[in-house]
Amino acid sequence: MCLVPTLRLLTISAVTVFHPVVSHAAPEWKSLFNGKDLTGWSVTIDKLPQDQDPAKLVQVRDGAIHMYPDANPDLAAPFGVITSEGTYSRFHLALEYRWLEKKFAPRKDKLRDAGLLYYASNTGKIWPSSVEYQIQEGDSGDIIFISESGVSWLHPEPDLAPPGQGEAGLLPENGGILQVAKNQTYFGRFPEHDNLTGWNRAEVIVHADESAEHILNGHVRSRLANIRHLQGGVLKEGKICLQLEGAEIQYRKIEIRELDEPLRVDKTLLSLSAVKDQPIRNGTITVKNPLDRPVSANLSIIGKDKDAFSAYAPVMSLGAGESTQVTVSFRPPSKASRCSAGLRIGTQEEGAFVVLQGIGLTAFEGENEPPLQTIVNALGIPLNVGGVELKLDTKAATIGDGLAVSYFQKAGNGKVHITPLARFSPPGEISLGIVAKGKTTLIEIGKLADSGVVADAHQCLFPPADIADYEPAAESFAFYLKAHHYTSFTDPALPTEANIPHTARIFPVSHFGGRVCDHAFLVCFEEASNGDYQDAVFLIENIKPAP
Repeated sequence: MCLVPTLRLLTISAVTVFHPVVSHAAPEWKSLFNGKDLTGWSVTIDKLPQDQDPAKLVQVRDGAIHMYPDANPDLAAPFGVITSEGTYSRFHLALEYRWLEKKFAPRKDKLRDAGLLYYASNTGKIWPSSVEYQIQEGDSGDIIFISESGVSWLHPEPDLAPPGQGEAGLLPENGGILQVAKNQTYFGRFPEHDNLTGWNRAEVIVHADESAEHILNGHVRSRLANIRHLQGGVLKEGKICLQLEGAEIQYRKIEIRELDEPLRVDKTLLSLSAVKDQPIRNGTITVKNPLDRPVSANLSIIGKDKDAFSAYAPVMSLGAGESTQVTVSFRPPSKASRCSAGLRIGTQEEGAFVVLQGIGLTAFEGENEPPLQTIVNALGIPLNVGGVELKLDTKAATIGDGLAVSYFQKAGNGKVHITPLARFSPPGEISLGIVAKGKTTLIEIGKLADSGVVADAHQCLFPPADIADYEPAAESFAFYLKAHHYTSFTDPALPTEANIPHTARIFPVSHFGGRVCDHAFLVCFEEASNGDYQDAVFLIENIKPAP
């Protein structure tokens, strides 16, 4: 059983870790390689039938799987892959690898390269559909999506990233921004943790379609989430493969531990905001143990801005089926910025990881406000809004990933759902509503609150509001914002007193707050003339562009 909540309150900041109060049984490790032969593995060599390896490119020697042991380095060597017979969904896989001397054409003059593939299918070919834990000199632990998809995080300033292959990645707790992968998307250029001589330990912890961590020599190298098939649908199981790609390499101590479902959290991203010298902003995370045994629920905060966040919870362990609530506080640093950290709840295998984002302001309004791009980055929305500056283009028909959409319709069953995401405008109550196409009557949907109760209600993420889901009429409609200076419309042709041509910007939203979105749009309003388009920002779901 867990501790009684009234006994004590556990509070952490930075990297303080509390030890579990109970002993929790962990699943056992199972060897995938017996150290003697290739029992349990199949071999695929390029342009040969499966399990045909006449040149003996794959052998077992000295307790290791040895790729190209007898191959002549003066000749070209075919690529290949070996596949474990099992299918896995939730697991912790670990192996050791080391490079040997020989390299072969067509990669003789390139970096030594191989790979660990998981969630592999169509394994009768040398590059099966899968997610790859890259094994390459200086790049081990990188992510490659091979005919599959998911999300990972990019460096917001790639010129500052280390050299290497692929797009410049960065862990979310260190400031990475969300990016959706396409076929062959390569997330790389992380800090190096591999040894070019001697053995390296590669690990991957995977939980169905939910998350994966790539670990190299004890360091978390990269993360990914929302693992999906390239053509749609979740990807949550598959085979394990090891590659041979023209470089002599050995693999040994290949072990797997199948895992139970981890702690469940109601959010995998918590975004907060705060203004200096104003009350601290808190957020909550609900945590549930889905298992029939106790699980550790210790808290630790890591990452670039770990000191800007603190967290507390009433318990250190959750009994079978129990839940608790974690409260996270954000105190902005001395200068305005987007702050990044990560909250670990429990262990790497059985716990949860929540990305923490904070937008800190040194004072209210004006140049103290964050740019729209900073806001969407902090909200986990993979989107280019047209620039990283505070002031954006007010004249172009579209900017960034924006759409030239003026009117909408309901997309499916249920009501239209509206989430106020951000407000950075002067104080006072402002109204959101719709206007039917061909008409001028304004139909109010709800209001964003004034700052009488919450001092920073006009300068925050998730501003206080009185806005409910609504059922629109059948005709198409535009959105409007009635604020301090004029009424802004998603249809730039509607009459307004604004002196800029576009008082609203529309962007499609595929992901928000750690979840996949369908029929979702970001509606960003400008109520003055500087074009920051973050005076009021809404996520509106279950709508589609009207014809």
